[in-house]
Amino acid sequence: MHTKAAVIAAEALVRDGIRSMLSADRTVNVVGESANFADMPQLRRRVNPDLFIIDASGLPVGRGVHARRIRSLVAMAERPLVLLADDGVQSDMELIRLGVCVLERSRMSAAELVSSIRLLATGYLPVERRLVQQLAHRVLEERVDEAAHMRLLTPREREVFHLLARGMSNTEIATSLTLANSTVKSHVQQILKRLGLSSRLEVVMLAHRSVRRPVPGTVLGQRVRATA
Repeated sequence: MHTKAAVIAAEALVRDGIRSMLSADRTVNVVGESANFADMPQLRRRVNPDLFIIDASGLPVGRGVHARRIRSLVAMAERPLVLLADDGVQSDMELIRLGVCVLERSRMSAAELVSSIRLLATGYLPVERRLVQQLAHRVLEERVDEAAHMRLLTPREREVFHLLARGMSNTEIATSLTLANSTVKSHVQQILKRLGLSSRLEVVMLAHRSVRRPVPGTVLGQRVRATA
């Protein structure tokens, strides 16, 4: 399997270095390059790369600026990104959510770059082990919080909650659970009160957020491969 990569780096020396690192591997081909981030859409259409390798040293810095710029690059690329970062700049949860692989330039070997490209090309996202552990811990905490909220409800109220989340009316819920409409109305009022919600719409939104939460091992539909 051959992977086509496009390189974006402001300095010609950096572009030459990346091309040289990849030249020894027959599974990765550099099919295009540019010194300007703005050329990414045109480069994508012209050479159709499988992914982009981007030198992050040309990105503006400042609180929040870096993350916003990377989000913009992800949108322009419409492809996986390998971000070559300055020393000390590590991947974070936001970059994981964006599906960006971050490598430190000073520590990056040709073998590590090729390995990361191969993983991205097959649907994996190379991520530092500590960040995978943080992600799993955060998801577990969210699920514990969700379980704590659900424990505030009685078994019958939980049944009503799930039917509410499906958009069912009081009459439909009453028919489904063989209850009187007045009983369902009372359950709905208690659910809103116990969960601190103000409307049926908020019930649907709460349930929707729970469904959309990722499980450990997947990010943005990608598989996560922990690296040491």
